[in-house]
Amino acid sequence: MRRIYIVLAVAVALVPAAIAAGCGNDNSNDPSVTFVEPAKNATVGPDFTATVKLDNFKIDGAAVGKAPQKGVGHLHFSLDNGRYDTPVYSGPNGKLAKQLNVDGQYSPAVMPTITYRDIPAGKHTLKVELANNNHTSTGKSATEQINVE
Repeated sequence: MRRIYIVLAVAVALVPAAIAAGCGNDNSNDPSVTFVEPAKNATVGPDFTATVKLDNFKIDGAAVGKAPQKGVGHLHFSLDNGRYDTPVYSGPNGKLAKQLNVDGQYSPAVMPTITYRDIPAGKHTLKVELANNNHTSTGKSATEQINVE
């Protein structure tokens, strides 16, 4: 009889933990970002435009530099860890990066696209990160490997 009570006590103790693990962890409202173009392992020319899809995240150019606000901010694109995030390669986004003193790290964007030009042939890593208004990371990002011909 004592074994039954012990088994029952353990089961009762585990139920709240199981309920907690299954409840309240619905991340369907969390922000996310995915690449639309180029596709994973796509082959592109030296000039290409990357486009991302945002879920539960609003780009607000007027809020850049202000206090963080959940689900609002802008994007930080980077190609090969920022190697090509300069005015020469990422154009207007690279110019903005230079103004913010982050060129060579990432290219800020207030649109869900960026165009890179004159990228050398080879394999490259393209990343986009959701950024808070104050440029800190939200912790959400997407990465694609691409091939430039």
